Amino acid sequence: MNPSSTSASASIDAEQRKLTVRWPSGLSHTFHYIWLRHNARCPDGMPNDTAVKIDLLPDDPESLVVESFEIKNDTLEIRWADGQIETTHNLPTLLGSAYDSATRRQRKPTPVLWHAGNTGEIPSYLFSDLNNPETILQITLSIRDFGIARLKEVPLAPGTVATVAEHFGSVHLNNYGRVFDVRTGTNLTLGSNTGKYLGPHTDESYRHAVPGITLFHCLAASLDDGGETILVDGFKAAQVLKESDPASFDILCRVPVFFQRRSLPEEDMQSHRRIIALDIDGDVEGIRFTDRTIPPQDLPEDLMEPIYKAIKAFWSIVNSEALTFACLMVPGDLHLFDNQRVLHGRTAFDPTAGVRHLQQCSVNRDEFHNTLRTLAAQFNHPAQSLTMAGGALG
Repeated sequence: MNPSSTSASASIDAEQRKLTVRWPSGLSHTFHYIWLRHNARCPDGMPNDTAVKIDLLPDDPESLVVESFEIKNDTLEIRWADGQIETTHNLPTLLGSAYDSATRRQRKPTPVLWHAGNTGEIPSYLFSDLNNPETILQITLSIRDFGIARLKEVPLAPGTVATVAEHFGSVHLNNYGRVFDVRTGTNLTLGSNTGKYLGPHTDESYRHAVPGITLFHCLAASLDDGGETILVDGFKAAQVLKESDPASFDILCRVPVFFQRRSLPEEDMQSHRRIIALDIDGDVEGIRFTDRTIPPQDLPEDLMEPIYKAIKAFWSIVNSEALTFACLMVPGDLHLFDNQRVLHGRTAFDPTAGVRHLQQCSVNRDEFHNTLRTLAAQFNHPAQSLTMAGGALG
């Protein structure tokens, strides 16, 4: 819709310090005075100039008074009573920037939920597709929407997982290194290096800032002794919990859970974070769940039994046959997934019967989102102006 000066109108509510624009369609959107002042000073987003940014500090909302306003030539013009500034606002831009609940939801992509029965919808790409920037954009959109994308025919050279990751952002370095080997018989303090069953989990929940986009590259795998990768859509699991046990869903959204990895003398990592993170609209935006790193909890007495009940309820859902998808990664397979949404695990196998070797690395969530937005802008894709889920950092 392209509003015009002959069809859009406006009115003010001086007491509430708001201005309402009514569009030709009959819709109307309300804007606070303080937002209009700030928006006029940085209509194209925050400029990368410190001197300019200092001048963009917002006003005191209660001090603002509109002296007069006028709509002409698809522009709203406002004269402010303090005489310091007259602001102009392009009407189509205002329409696209409205922040009522319905419009804000339109700016958020809707995640595609999946379960054991519809994982065929998860997109798959070839390693050679990485030569095409438009395909890289499609891969980022797949991860945004499904939480995961899969690559096939990836070269088996060690370190290739980092080469793939660098298409999406800088490889994250932590105490496990830049690239981590998941290989039987090494560092058995980590369950991933044993042959034991590993239930669905997100990695490193004991960190305040958990890994963002995780990549697993299969270099070697015995094909007849188990060791299948398990995948679960954490957003789908949260939906099932909300529908089946609202009280448990609510407490996992509200109460921080204690996570810890303690392997002295090198490690004693701890976090207190919520298993299910909600955004400002109440939509699920992140999952943090590693049952093997949940120690006895440190909580007020009235929360102790409810939180354990809720953890057990969520555990039962993410381990349910309806949600768990098992697939055998073969050499050359690579999974890229949102570690703050998709839970992964592995079926048991006999580590003496064959070789299993994966390499793993991660890209920070903000760098991945930066890549998505800048590629979307390059190809004029709508994703450039959409809001990405914030993840499990709440």
